[in-house]
Amino acid sequence: MEEANLKDKILVCKDCKRKFIFTVNDQMFFGQKAWNAPVRCKVCRRMKKLNVALKDGVSIADKVEFSEVCDKCGRKYYTKYKRKSGEKVYCDDCWTEIKYGDKNGEKDKGVVKSQAEVGKNIS
Repeated sequence: MEEANLKDKILVCKDCKRKFIFTVNDQMFFGQKAWNAPVRCKVCRRMKKLNVALKDGVSIADKVEFSEVCDKCGRKYYTKYKRKSGEKVYCDDCWTEIKYGDKNGEKDKGVVKSQAEVGKNIS
């Protein structure tokens, strides 16, 4: 799937019926994983995951433990991973930008945790 042929798409969330943008970067990521386009916005996807976790006997406290501030944008978010000394941590949006490159094609030289480790944004 080539980036030149892709454009941001506006999709409608199956649950809340709000429009959300399926970015070119997201489309490329989903294509690499051979996943279908998302049917829920990020908020509804997170809520669905939490609901599934609660049905499986996992409490919200097991999912969210530490309050962090993104080292790039300064946004506060929650994660179940404790920051190690000297380690940079990022919110989902900044992690994606760093992983796939920002608009200037530059990449941050800091330690980047996987998206699963980054945790939940609260913005």
